[in-house]
Amino acid sequence: MRIKFPSIVKLLMVLAIVGSLVAIAAAPASAATYPLNPNSGYVGQGITIQATGFTEGQILTAKFDGVLMSTSPTTVTVPASGNINFTVIIPITTAGVHKILVLRDGQEVNPPGNDFTVTSKVVVTSPALKKGPVGTSVTVAGTGFSGAGVTADVTLTDLTGTKVLAPGVLVDSTGSFTATGTVPSFSAGDKTVSAADGAGNTAAITDTFKVTPTLTLTPGTGLAGSLVTVSGSGWKAGTVALTFAGQVWVNVTAAADGTITPASGASKQVPIAASAGTKSVVGTDGDGNSGTTSFTVVARALTLTPTSGPMGTNVLLTGTNMTKGGTIAAGALTFGGAAWNTYPGVSPYPINIDTGGTIFPTTLTVPTGATLGANTVLATDSGALIAQGTFTVTKPTTAITPITGPKGTTVTVTGSGWLAASAVTIDFKVFGSATVLGTLTTIPDGTGNIAASMAIPATAAIGANVFSAYDAKGNSAVDATFTVPGATISVTPAEGPATTSVTVSGTGFNPYFPIKITMGIAPNAYEFQTRPLSDATGAFSATVTIPGLAPGSQVISASDGTNTATAYFVIKTAPPTVASALAGISSQLVRVWGYSAGTWYMYDPTDAAGSDLASLTSGAGYWVNVNAAITLVYTGYSYPLSAGWNLIGWR
Repeated sequence: MRIKFPSIVKLLMVLAIVGSLVAIAAAPASAATYPLNPNSGYVGQGITIQATGFTEGQILTAKFDGVLMSTSPTTVTVPASGNINFTVIIPITTAGVHKILVLRDGQEVNPPGNDFTVTSKVVVTSPALKKGPVGTSVTVAGTGFSGAGVTADVTLTDLTGTKVLAPGVLVDSTGSFTATGTVPSFSAGDKTVSAADGAGNTAAITDTFKVTPTLTLTPGTGLAGSLVTVSGSGWKAGTVALTFAGQVWVNVTAAADGTITPASGASKQVPIAASAGTKSVVGTDGDGNSGTTSFTVVARALTLTPTSGPMGTNVLLTGTNMTKGGTIAAGALTFGGAAWNTYPGVSPYPINIDTGGTIFPTTLTVPTGATLGANTVLATDSGALIAQGTFTVTKPTTAITPITGPKGTTVTVTGSGWLAASAVTIDFKVFGSATVLGTLTTIPDGTGNIAASMAIPATAAIGANVFSAYDAKGNSAVDATFTVPGATISVTPAEGPATTSVTVSGTGFNPYFPIKITMGIAPNAYEFQTRPLSDATGAFSATVTIPGLAPGSQVISASDGTNTATAYFVIKTAPPTVASALAGISSQLVRVWGYSAGTWYMYDPTDAAGSDLASLTSGAGYWVNVNAAITLVYTGYSYPLSAGWNLIGWR
């Protein structure tokens, strides 16, 4: 059944539906909120936006004073819960209240943003360690200040008060500045770095710079006992204790601003006993703060003439800047750590110093037993002042020529670096033995050079012998070694047929010993009857005749019963006679001439008595006369001959 409503009723119903739709449209889609945590802070600070009451899948973004901000995560997507936290970084901006607005899917969310208050901040950017002494250049960066074209003063503050580091620094339109200044006079310790601008903004976030002490000596170099001025800054007010090379030295006073007062730092004496070199000077105040510098102690120079030489060298000594009118007591002058001016009759002791502080020129002798190399010479005077020099003790040298040879060899000994005019003794000894076999004595010339000769004695050992050189002042040279070779022999000529006469010569045998000469291998060796006697140097020479042993290389030995030497002789087959060599042309042979050592020799097959050419020698030339052309063949060689005289080379 259809119900019919009056027209007025229909109108009212339509109006009611429209009103409902308008009310629905006017109601918020959800109760979305996004409080900030925190809601105030400094430029660069990260803050959390706590978004709640949003719809799943919506993309959230944020704006700072209408400028889109970066978020973390980069894309913020609302989860099913409708709630999500994300982070934004406060951009560079001025101090005061700024608006942060959240958008969902690009549409602004009511309420229209939350307020964020930017506070001022300063940071020390240089030096990186944020510490240094008074006068250090410090750079400070500021953000979150007024952007109205004002200036800012950067300050350092401690319990004693505030001092300006950099005044009147212009703040840019973003509320930022960079300022550089030098640390003013302050005592040691941490100082608060802050800034305030002309708009009344003061850094809510400050930084710290630590002032460290400095220490300076003026001058920074000088003699022991000289006066210096101590200055410095960055100390705790009160006493600053100084050490010099690790030893307690002096105290100075630091004022309230941390500087060492001129009155307390003036005319401090460098320890008079300080040795030469760079020394560390350390100051320590009542809070344990320390500062370090250095002072280079210049040695009071002793002038030594000469500055090097062997023991026994006369040295002229003097020096300056010593105690005026003082003395150097006996034993107060040392050479290599040992007292030097303690020898009556050798050097004056004590040594006087004149009224100008100059040491009286004094001659001393380099002591026997001094250490080779550089020796420190120290002079301590009656005022405790120390002068220093160096003398280098040198070792003389020797050399021999030749360095090897048989007994009897004349050897020349040379050397340098000896004490002029002081006799040098040269002993010849067998290596490792103290027994002296021969001695030379020589006087060095004015420059310390020596030269002498001697013959190697018969008593020298086979092998190593030495020349040892020394003088009366304790100087000595490294031994020079002379080597006597073992027994050797030579055989001349070294080859030939049996019955050849040869000379056997030898060296290196015992002196005045009979020499047994054999040929061949024992027990079948042939002993020559000749037994030469070696001379005073162990040399001999003898002539023997080669026996009829088998052809080939044969050993020849010579022995004195202790020393044996060998050589070789090659026995060759005796050369053929002229008749046997020319038997192949005997019917045509008329005569042969040969020349040797200035004499002509002849062979005539019809004149045996007159023939004196006994054999043909390989390498020699011969004139051969035949009565007809013929070819001579002998031992594989052919000699074509024409009728008459022919010159041939025998092979």
